[in-house]
Amino acid sequence: MVLPWEQLRLVLALARHGTLAGAGRALGMAPGALEAELKRVERSAGAALFVREEARLLPTDAGRSAIRTGERMAEEMARVERALPRVPPGPPVRLRIGETFAAQWLPASAADLARKLDAVTLELVTGRSSQEVDLEVTVRRPPAQGHLSRELGLTAEALYASEAYLLDHGRPPRTDALVGHRVVLLIGAQARTDAGRWLHAAARTGARVALRTDSVSVFVSAVQAGVGLGVLPVGSEELVPELVQVAALPELPPRPLYLVYRGEGRPSARVRRAAQVLEHSLGAALRRWERPA
Repeated sequence: MVLPWEQLRLVLALARHGTLAGAGRALGMAPGALEAELKRVERSAGAALFVREEARLLPTDAGRSAIRTGERMAEEMARVERALPRVPPGPPVRLRIGETFAAQWLPASAADLARKLDAVTLELVTGRSSQEVDLEVTVRRPPAQGHLSRELGLTAEALYASEAYLLDHGRPPRTDALVGHRVVLLIGAQARTDAGRWLHAAARTGARVALRTDSVSVFVSAVQAGVGLGVLPVGSEELVPELVQVAALPELPPRPLYLVYRGEGRPSARVRRAAQVLEHSLGAALRRWERPA
């Protein structure tokens, strides 16, 4: 089976660096996320591509074949990129994106994102201020007329806990009655998100509130440290290996995620370049997180 370029690029990085940590730094991926993706690539290939020898990864016969194919494709991709017109320096492209989602997506995509953006500077706006932006990542369906938009994929949330928390407290038998369990509660603007409302409902039906915070980073750190249960985007375990997905939440079904142009008139070359890169990067991440590890 011929693997797509994104999977071959991962195989090449593993072959060149020889370890998950080294390849992860080159690709801008956490080692846990990279290992999970390698398993998916090997399932697509129908064969093991690497074997472990102590800390190093050594290619199998199937892996060497994939590496040769990847090297040929890398040469072609480099030729195509050299032929593309360079975007001249200019003002940043402003992107509004939710803080939780940005914190999940960026570590998984940072290296590739920076390379493909070329001279375009991306400025992230995570609040709901009135600040004008060029692009927005949103779950709100844009109007049929008046906006340029692209559907990136589906995003979902689930109930998460740390391995340490589950060892001490066990898994809750039901997600609609968390009596005897602790939760980390989102407050302020974050309480109005779907995750925030679900956690407040859980607190009203018997869960004990262990910590309240309006900070997304503090919230994730608290769940990671075992303070309590929390609702996080599906795929969070790739970036924080201590996290375990406890249960899906049927009350929070997957929703389409859109990339919407918020400017006036025709988008500039810089905005179009940013939109193309974001569509590819975010779309690839969403597709990966939709599939089971």
